[in-house]
Amino acid sequence: MKRKIVEVMRYLDDKGLNHGRSGNISVKIGTDRLLITPSGVVKSEMTPEDILLVSLDGEVLEGFRNPSVEMPMHLAIYREYPYIGAIIHAHALYTSVLAVAREPLPPVIEETVLYTGGEVRVADYAPFGSKELAENVVKALKDRSAAILANHGVVACGRNLEEAVEVLTVVERTAQVYILARILGKWTSIPEESISFYQTLFQKRVGIKK
Repeated sequence: MKRKIVEVMRYLDDKGLNHGRSGNISVKIGTDRLLITPSGVVKSEMTPEDILLVSLDGEVLEGFRNPSVEMPMHLAIYREYPYIGAIIHAHALYTSVLAVAREPLPPVIEETVLYTGGEVRVADYAPFGSKELAENVVKALKDRSAAILANHGVVACGRNLEEAVEVLTVVERTAQVYILARILGKWTSIPEESISFYQTLFQKRVGIKK
């Protein structure tokens, strides 16, 4: 799994979904541990040895580097939403535009609701790595698999790492389409009945019980 995390980080860099030392990934191992990327490392140059194993209490169990400064956010998400198995935090371009504007991503494409559960909300601003940011993101993720972080970036979650990559890709693509539609001067969300239908499919797929 460490090698897979490294591969995904390189993939995100290649696709323009992340860059440089920014962004982080974690994957839950069992019920009480997770693998997480390190802090201060160019993510496209990581090796499996750079990945850390930590407990859900934040204790480093394996690894010689410092864990991501966003570890509190990852831990808070896993504690609140046990069906989530992987988290990607990235600084993708179009979702970052919405983050700076502090605007949510409306459900303008059916696929977006299928993958995220509906409108992608904006988590209130707080300094990176802070407990407050972790709390804000957890709140924004209720019944969702993605959230925009005000003036920061995006968080995408999945039952596994592959699904988290899909969520991130769909959110960034939808953000691009939405922003371009706004430039044209007109955009429309899908109908409410369609949103409800796809939300139900999303919740059943990821295991959200209502």
